Amino acid sequence: MTLETKGFGRIAHAALVGILTFAAGSLTVRAAAWQSPDSIREAARAMARQNGAGDVEAVAVDERLKLPECGDALKTEMQRVIQRGAGTVAVSCLGPTPWRLFVPVRVSEQLPIVVLRRSVQPGEVLAADDLEIRQQAAATLPYDYVGKPDLAVGQTVRRSQSAGALLQASALEQPQGVERGALVTLISANSTLEVKAEGVALEPGRLKERIRVRSASGRVVQGVVEAPGQVRVGF
Repeated sequence: MTLETKGFGRIAHAALVGILTFAAGSLTVRAAAWQSPDSIREAARAMARQNGAGDVEAVAVDERLKLPECGDALKTEMQRVIQRGAGTVAVSCLGPTPWRLFVPVRVSEQLPIVVLRRSVQPGEVLAADDLEIRQQAAATLPYDYVGKPDLAVGQTVRRSQSAGALLQASALEQPQGVERGALVTLISANSTLEVKAEGVALEPGRLKERIRVRSASGRVVQGVVEAPGQVRVGF
């Protein structure tokens, strides 16, 4: 190998080292330019807390996520309001390389629920002794769960349920208050006077349902079943 060849080899080696160093530096800069998944999670959690959530976690944000780092503060908005312990927050960057990500959030707090102390059959009317309060994670609750005993006391069970079952509004209904053809008491009142009269129910009705009633004078009126055998009307 001649001196000239040796010199060329040194130059080529130096150039190669320089290229590799530049490439490594580029990779280092690029790696530092990704938005951290933790910052996205925290932005989503903060928005959820602003909307009334207590202890909340952001889920489904992959650690391998590669989004350009945002030079400004991340923008957030509720994409889907929190219901039954879960919702979605839109996290976005309005910087030179804009992006938007939908982050599911989940409330991890425990909420009171009403459960049955005993097994029940269709048509049974619930009493306070049939119920008890327990705690359950909000994210696992059905949308129509019953959270207060007074919302279930006096209600009729629509289907068979076992002891320990969580009560849902869809499984309850108001008890029958009036049968078709039954004699009922019609009640009409204002701030100073209450009038009662007899009538005949033209259709069956549950408590709080509106039915048609024929008064003693033969007039057909509508009223709300207020109690068994009682219909409140307005003459």
